[in-house]
Amino acid sequence: MSDRVVNPLLSSKCDAEGNEGEAAKDTDEFLAQSRPTVIESPRTKYGSVQPTTLMESAAAYTAASAPKCLPVVVPIITGEEGESNVLQISCKLFVHDKRTQSWTERGRGYLRLNDTASNEDGTLQSRLVMRQQGNLRLILNSRLWANMQIERANRKSLCCTATDLEDKSVQVFLIQASAKDIGRLYTAIHHRLVALRNCVTQESDSTQTEPDSEASMTYFKTDSEDEEDDELTQMGCTVSGRCGWIGGQSVLCT
Repeated sequence: MSDRVVNPLLSSKCDAEGNEGEAAKDTDEFLAQSRPTVIESPRTKYGSVQPTTLMESAAAYTAASAPKCLPVVVPIITGEEGESNVLQISCKLFVHDKRTQSWTERGRGYLRLNDTASNEDGTLQSRLVMRQQGNLRLILNSRLWANMQIERANRKSLCCTATDLEDKSVQVFLIQASAKDIGRLYTAIHHRLVALRNCVTQESDSTQTEPDSEASMTYFKTDSEDEEDDELTQMGCTVSGRCGWIGGQSVLCT
């Protein structure tokens, strides 16, 4: 103590050494606190101990306790399961408004031309189905019929009559797509309309031939009845020729 008082240089040196010692002690404590906590895992079957960190232990516990929920596969039913798709194009759909005489956009998406299996009479049924892109809302669902009208407005547009989903009436629709897709769609619809019109013509011809056959049968029956009437008349004349008068009374001669 007396040395420090007498010699100020020595006292300052001792103070510096004390400060360095305290700083080193604080550094060791900080490093000890910043080290990850090691949790000894239970011994394995080989007797060795594998140390794990707190994060690894938490992850292992979460993985072991978390329920394993697998997503359930839900079948998607669109109503087109019994149909065969012939053509599918990406397009825009417009409907003609009669009041304003303008075109109103219905939406854009994929237009599909489907054919159903042959019916009992062997005819083929086709329909146009279109769903809006994104929410898959049905915006067009119309069957093809013999009096359906189609016309190419230009290279990338096609006008056709179809059944409207809102009021179940026949409206004029405009389909806009690429020139290649419009050409394929027009050709496919045109071929099916020609086939439907041919079926209607054949049915009308068959219905017209049936009354003709009935009339001919009636004619034949009339001729046969006339022949029977003629035979009865001849027989009556023969009998009357054999009749005579005896004593003022008619007598049949045998």
